[in-house]
Amino acid sequence: MRYIYLIILIGASIMVFSALVGPKYKQVQALKTEISTFDTRLSTAEALKVSREDLIAKYNSISKTDLDNIKVLLPDSVDNIRLIIQLDALATKNGLSSLRDVQYDTQKTDQAPVQQNVVQKPYGEFTMSFSTSGPYKNFLSFVSDLEQNLRLVDVSEVKFSQGNPNLVDSLSYNVKLKTYWLKK
Repeated sequence: MRYIYLIILIGASIMVFSALVGPKYKQVQALKTEISTFDTRLSTAEALKVSREDLIAKYNSISKTDLDNIKVLLPDSVDNIRLIIQLDALATKNGLSSLRDVQYDTQKTDQAPVQQNVVQKPYGEFTMSFSTSGPYKNFLSFVSDLEQNLRLVDVSEVKFSQGNPNLVDSLSYNVKLKTYWLKK
């Protein structure tokens, strides 16, 4: 009889363990896994915080002049009027006539319909054309100043033609160029 009570006691212990302790043990294990996941995420967040603070410190260490130069180099908008004024100032500085027949596309290329499987560029392109006239050596100086200018400009086409027939050394130049800006 003694063995029967012992077997019943062992069986009852196993049933109590499996009914009460077993589910709680599984919950504890699940919580331990969740805690380790949160610890990993927390350490990643701390690393990102440190990285962000380093980047902010680096950004704040850049001088205002350099930041302004970066904005001129690659602006965050087309700013076509300022570009035309800048190009006209370069032309007159180099002894060419003021810009004439200025043409550009009024729609920004970043507003075009999005096509599937086409990589979107982080920058936009702005194409414009204009005419000016003057001596060839002055035009070479103008192109040289465009090369030295902070604003990124790619001259894609230049057409030469006879300028004012009354002036001996005058040519007319039709220039097509492309400039860029960062999309927001």
